[in-house]
Amino acid sequence: MSHLPKFATDQELIKFVDDWAALMESEDYEAAFALTAHIPEMKWTPSLMKDVVKAYDECSPDQKVTVQGMPSDVSQRKEVSRWPKNRYGEIAEIWHDLNINGLASDLTATFRVVESNNGLVVKLNDIHVM
Repeated sequence: MSHLPKFATDQELIKFVDDWAALMESEDYEAAFALTAHIPEMKWTPSLMKDVVKAYDECSPDQKVTVQGMPSDVSQRKEVSRWPKNRYGEIAEIWHDLNINGLASDLTATFRVVESNNGLVVKLNDIHVM
């Protein structure tokens, strides 16, 4: 799990998730899993992350996340929503629509941003169709 500076900008948070998506593109699900923390209730594993991507839409074993994507019937959204720190230390959420095989999709990864003593921690919350 990586930490970001306490005062990371929205742009830096999006770049962090783009780096996560690059690991997904190389199908290094172990490294993508290790880059972030995780919401425990979601029970993410590298295998589950892979299964969600492969089961999307056409359910092709060859499909994968790509960093770059052309708009399709949807446009890619990369958005950070911030709020005052809550009782869990959360200060923001990142919504990042994933490109699949070079096309924008409605498969969205969401992340919680938590303030810690060592900086900001990005936690994978969910990957699902929005």
